Amino acid sequence: MTQSQSGVRAGELMQVPISSLLLDPYNPRLPESLRGGEQADLAVVLEMGFDAFAVAQSIADNGFFAAEPLIAIHGEQDGKYIVVEGNRRLTALLGLSHPEIRQEFADPSKWAVVAENSGTSPDVIVPIVVHKDRAATHVEVSRAHVVGKLAWRPYMQARFIAARVAEGRSIAEVADLIGITKSKAADLYRDQAIVAQAEKAGLNTGEVEKAFSVLTVAMSNTKLRDHISAPLGSRLEPGTDPVPDGKVDHLKELISWVFGHDEAEPVITDSRQMSALGNVVASDVGLSALRSGKSLDEAKQLVQSAGMDPRERLIKRITVATNALGAASDDLAEYATDKQVVGLVSDLEALIESMRNVVDQAEDPGDV
Repeated sequence: MTQSQSGVRAGELMQVPISSLLLDPYNPRLPESLRGGEQADLAVVLEMGFDAFAVAQSIADNGFFAAEPLIAIHGEQDGKYIVVEGNRRLTALLGLSHPEIRQEFADPSKWAVVAENSGTSPDVIVPIVVHKDRAATHVEVSRAHVVGKLAWRPYMQARFIAARVAEGRSIAEVADLIGITKSKAADLYRDQAIVAQAEKAGLNTGEVEKAFSVLTVAMSNTKLRDHISAPLGSRLEPGTDPVPDGKVDHLKELISWVFGHDEAEPVITDSRQMSALGNVVASDVGLSALRSGKSLDEAKQLVQSAGMDPRERLIKRITVATNALGAASDDLAEYATDKQVVGLVSDLEALIESMRNVVDQAEDPGDV
């Protein structure tokens, strides 16, 4: 067994043939419809959606890097291991070593050429680190994908958090596990729950999942969040729907404004327009305009012509809030252990982080 410096057991390093390795049927990268599916079907999806061919070319040119072992758990069959971290690399290895699998890929001919040059067979030995169970892999997997150099897309991060919470961990425990703040973990959990609820309500959420970070920007906007009555992430009870039943129609229209649908384009073209969308939605005049099919610019003009100045209102509200917080800080030490006070401070922390996300996205929209 190998151990970390803290003494926590980190798994057993082994050398096994490719033929002993199985793709993880519950990989968060997989769509729900394929989870638990056949190995060949999983490989096809991973090859198509995550550019496994580029990895295969690298393996053919340079070999498999022993310094980056796959992370696995014991499978149900003796001598078989389920790879829970490294499924893209395993897909590349399977495509190179198994003709029957690469034959199902979109372009088998290019795979055949690389496979021939690589000389990879099912008997080729690769390094893996075997853990006793899936839970024991969570620290390594989450550090690699949530905060590491091989980051998952935001939706996959949120799915990972939701899976750990469903297993009985608290949001705080998951946040500590993956090295992010509790408020960020809570917001990601809430946002994936919004997607799940939208899908349950009959919406096609494919575009939302692909551009999940745009949804996180939308939910950082208090006015858009209020439109669907979604809570702060810190206030959402795990396992419950974030949007009340009476506001599901509002959720549907918000998703259509941000992501579009089969019959209409989104009303925003850039995440930096989210604040403008929030201002319009918070106005009865602007909301009516959007619902009647007018563009965001047309709705903004109607709001402005009604005598509202969102910028002046924003500055006034932030100034009042800053002064109030400054005054509150004078009394904080005396009540720092009061549960209600601690809860309100947590809410403030979540709100500030949401506001900072909006500012950061406006300054550097490339991440969205």
